Amino acid sequence: MSGMDEPPELHDNSHWRMAVWALRVGYVGLAAAIAGLIMTALGYTPWVLAVGVIIWLVAAAVTLAEFIWSRQGISELPGYWSMRFMLIHATVRAQSSARRS
Repeated sequence: MSGMDEPPELHDNSHWRMAVWALRVGYVGLAAAIAGLIMTALGYTPWVLAVGVIIWLVAAAVTLAEFIWSRQGISELPGYWSMRFMLIHATVRAQSSARRS
């Protein structure tokens, strides 16, 4: 996506990088929860669903906290929606959100 550049302060912000990784873990938890939901509907044990939901909830809490803390380190604050889209974009990028030297 064009126009989805992160503010320079976010490249070195450890809270931002943690929010990116927590959201990536949340994707895995959500996939496990969906698989567990399908397995439960087919009559299997709901343990996969429970584990997936727990992973997703913990990842969501960490993502939210780190997202809020990362906003405090930015001099020119973008809007919440644009930062949310930057976060989602950063999670699907192949390279890390840390600056490469």
